[in-house]
Amino acid sequence: MKILKSITASISVLGLSTMLSSAQKGDPMVSGYLIKADGAYERVLVMGSNKQGNVFYKENPNSVKTLRAPITGFSGIWLFEPADYTAAKNLFESFKYQEAKDAFIALQSRYKGYKYLDDSYFELSAFYEMECYRNLEDYETLAKKLELYKPDKLTRPWQVQQTKLYRMYDALHKKDWARLDSLCKDYVQDKGITLSQRAQIAFCQGVAYEGLEKDNDALNAYATAMTADFTRSESIVRNAALNSLRIFDKDKGVKVAKRLWKTDDEDKSSAGYRKLQEANALARLYDKAGLGGGVALPAKFKEFQKFTSDAMLKKMKMKKSK
Repeated sequence: MKILKSITASISVLGLSTMLSSAQKGDPMVSGYLIKADGAYERVLVMGSNKQGNVFYKENPNSVKTLRAPITGFSGIWLFEPADYTAAKNLFESFKYQEAKDAFIALQSRYKGYKYLDDSYFELSAFYEMECYRNLEDYETLAKKLELYKPDKLTRPWQVQQTKLYRMYDALHKKDWARLDSLCKDYVQDKGITLSQRAQIAFCQGVAYEGLEKDNDALNAYATAMTADFTRSESIVRNAALNSLRIFDKDKGVKVAKRLWKTDDEDKSSAGYRKLQEANALARLYDKAGLGGGVALPAKFKEFQKFTSDAMLKKMKMKKSK
């Protein structure tokens, strides 16, 4: 970390600009640093790597000679982010997953010569291609790609962990609920998972419980997914909310509570009534907090908003008057 701070502090803006510009033209050349065990480093243009464990580089954009050195001869090889990779990441972070997916596939072709370096832009592009399939909910393609996907050169812990979670989506795609349930229960024990990954696990656990006809457990899992992933992933929050409302909608007790709403036979202590109020709160929150991420609440679920208790209506009125 100290070495990287030192590197950053020593960067010449003009020199870096020149090298980055050169690195974007013609054959790929990625500006970066070769860091030695003693802390010494050299700024170069990295040209690629090979299976024999060598890195190829030029000392400056005008160099005619391409140098070769063993990758193991350096304690680290630190690469700047190329503009084309940045553009693809911007698409991904703007939720434009289809466009991002196509961009990352193209980048793998462009940077395939770097595949033997740790965290290369070939390796990172392959990772984000998989992430695009996950976010597009294209679990069939994700499962097919998973058969050949070997992220041997990823070193960042959260990314390594994410690649392990892809097995959940394979089980989900195959509707192997028992296997999905088992995988989720194993993964949730890992202390290294991020909040976003915890939400993924909870969501998949909810789907597994639904498949196993354990609806109450599914509701609890979906609630965890929405809480852990709120504002982080629109698809997980939206799907967890809609799946929960679907469970409420088919619940026999909820159907009874709706039929008896505000009649003399209404039973506010019943499980059906309590679930109806949970469905009402979730349906209102879906619209108020934008849980759908631009996807409107289906009409059959919007009906839940009609079943707001008098106590809640009074509370809402008081808030508006303040």
